Amino acid sequence: MTRTTEPTERVVGRLQETVEDLREPMLEFLSGAVRCPSVSGDEDTIHGFLTGWFDANGWTHETQRLHLTATGRAADPATEPRLDHRCNIVAWPRPPRDHVPTVVLNGHIDVVPPGDVESWTLPPFSGMRRGGRVHGRGSVDTKGPVTSGVFALQALRNLDVELPFDVAVQLVVAEETTGIGTRAAFERITQPAAAIVLEPTCGIAAPAGTGLLFFRVEIDGVSAHTSAPWRGQDAFLHLMRIHSALSDLADARAEEHRNEYFADIPTPVPFVMGTVRAGTWRAAVPDTAEMAGRWGVAAGEDLDEMRAGIEALVAKVDADAGWGARPSRIVWQHELPGWQTDADTPLVQAARESVDAVRRSATPLVGMTAATDAAQYGPRGIPTIIYGPGDTALAHSPDESIEEDEVVASAEVLARTVLALASRTTS
Repeated sequence: MTRTTEPTERVVGRLQETVEDLREPMLEFLSGAVRCPSVSGDEDTIHGFLTGWFDANGWTHETQRLHLTATGRAADPATEPRLDHRCNIVAWPRPPRDHVPTVVLNGHIDVVPPGDVESWTLPPFSGMRRGGRVHGRGSVDTKGPVTSGVFALQALRNLDVELPFDVAVQLVVAEETTGIGTRAAFERITQPAAAIVLEPTCGIAAPAGTGLLFFRVEIDGVSAHTSAPWRGQDAFLHLMRIHSALSDLADARAEEHRNEYFADIPTPVPFVMGTVRAGTWRAAVPDTAEMAGRWGVAAGEDLDEMRAGIEALVAKVDADAGWGARPSRIVWQHELPGWQTDADTPLVQAARESVDAVRRSATPLVGMTAATDAAQYGPRGIPTIIYGPGDTALAHSPDESIEEDEVVASAEVLARTVLALASRTTS
């Protein structure tokens, strides 16, 4: 076996050629994965495709049936449909060893629905390769990044590299909905030594991620004819007061939480209310109003304290407006903590070095404001990065597609990252 004590240049020199030799199998794997319509809740449509590939290529793999996990048994069937048909896959390019740390590459196999099929140029699950791109739902988010991760490890396997740690690929369900897949994955690998979460980052390493609180604000007012609105209490107007107060706080937080990872974006903690509803008739003062959306959470912020702060702010707006007889209600929904991995950790250094080497230029580290399953790792103190090919601007949209060259280049980056991390582990 090739040990990581062998001169790095020799291993890496062969690595580039080895990854390039895998180009066609890699892109055909991605095309086939996209053809599996694994919309959240129906991830079993891709299970056989993946396990078949692992079997054909000599990997060790396990199926983790969600309904048999403690996480699955505790889940609400209303929000987690078909659990008895849904499975995570954990795969190792070489059989796992006892008493050896494990680095995980985590990627989700569920995709969002395609939406209006007529808005697509090609069928949404075509997986067609055209114009140097692979087309279809999930090509960017996140079957392209998963493909890069799997073939990075296949390249290391082909080179017969022995590492000081095991590397496992966790292919999980439900990232697009509740995150139950990755939560359940901790029952199999309880404390990874490091985690690389495979998501589209345009091929740049992301060692930080914004968390979120999803919530709904509900207002009760008093209806009246619009010819005499002073006889009512306008629930929509009060909703806008609350929105304005929350927006002002969010603007202040944008500067408070800015750092090197979020230097080039307007805010590292986005606040957006995505839905607004008010009233029932155009000629009546709205007696009900509600809005729902997300509140960005920075690394290290306590979610309970954040909720309490928002509740106190809403109560103050109520009091200032004389709305005390019918207090505004907040319904808390999904949550994820923020997280950040320090730039001087071995994983981040390895990833940065590898990205720079493949791109042949210095590349800044970035933070992600999109919620991902990295929020299951970073807050546990596990060194974590997000990395993968593809542009998130194309994810979840009609005509989603990913550049083939970027998928291949990202496989080399990931393989280099594993090698560089191994060198830092043994040095």
